[in-house]
Amino acid sequence: MQVSAILTVNQLIQREQYLLNQSYQNLRASINRLMDSGAASSEQLTRLESELDAELSWATANRVELALVDYYDDVKLVTEWQRRLAEVDNLPTQIAGFYKEQRQEADLAVIRSLMSRLVFDLQWVIESKRVVRFNENRMRRNIVATFLCAFLLFFSPSISRVLFSLEFENLRFYYTFTAATAGILGAGFSQLTSIQSRMQAATVDQVRAISQLGYILARAVVGAGAGLIMFYLVQSGLLSGAFFPEFIHTPEELLQYKESINLLSENSYAVSQAVESTYAIGTLAQPAQGLSLLIVWCLLAGFSEKMIPGILTSKAKQATDSTDS
Repeated sequence: MQVSAILTVNQLIQREQYLLNQSYQNLRASINRLMDSGAASSEQLTRLESELDAELSWATANRVELALVDYYDDVKLVTEWQRRLAEVDNLPTQIAGFYKEQRQEADLAVIRSLMSRLVFDLQWVIESKRVVRFNENRMRRNIVATFLCAFLLFFSPSISRVLFSLEFENLRFYYTFTAATAGILGAGFSQLTSIQSRMQAATVDQVRAISQLGYILARAVVGAGAGLIMFYLVQSGLLSGAFFPEFIHTPEELLQYKESINLLSENSYAVSQAVESTYAIGTLAQPAQGLSLLIVWCLLAGFSEKMIPGILTSKAKQATDSTDS
């Protein structure tokens, strides 16, 4: 997987280099044709060509391409103008509409001015796509790294149990740790599945912002908070039902479940870990199933940015209505 990723990156770099070389060759050919036609000062064109002798870069290629518009003769200007108009659909809708309205323009001075602006706008669109592509790759790397770290954290209790025979004695900490890391996993998965849609809807500045590691970590923190809030909502009984985990709240319930686990032990039923046979007030009533349900709900809370705010708003409204009545 790592080898294929490296090959893909190298292929992209080679493709980018090839396109840049082609652009330089086209620019040199255009300059040579202008020199041969004598339509512009040879000295000025030579100075322009010398810029292409420096280090290869899209910035230089774009600058030379834009400067060449001022040296086009009338025939070349009209030809390039008509050709460039075929590319206006790549521009934002309103700007593309503006250029389409100028198709019938006949004044060469106006066409030259429009041509300069059109070349600049097309260059801006291409550069914007390049920036978006770069930041999308960076964003994907940052999200994957965050997701993998959360994955390791989530399974660290199981890893420590298998490798070092360590068990969580403080079940309250175990539950909150599991809820928080499940929320982070949900947030990371949400970001991974929505990269493309967010990139398409964002501006260049927004793309730069959301690809930063700080932004991604902030979303992970929100996921952890959502997981913890979901845990406390379920443990408090504010969210209950067949699809929610049950907690032991009274001494009577504790005694009942302790008797059940004793019967299981006498009949040699196995438990996979110590937390599944530990009962106290505030612990899960059915640890194996309850823990799975808790993890699922905390994952969903971290995945959805609207779930927890919606639940809190609903509960606050219910509390307000009951107080008023």
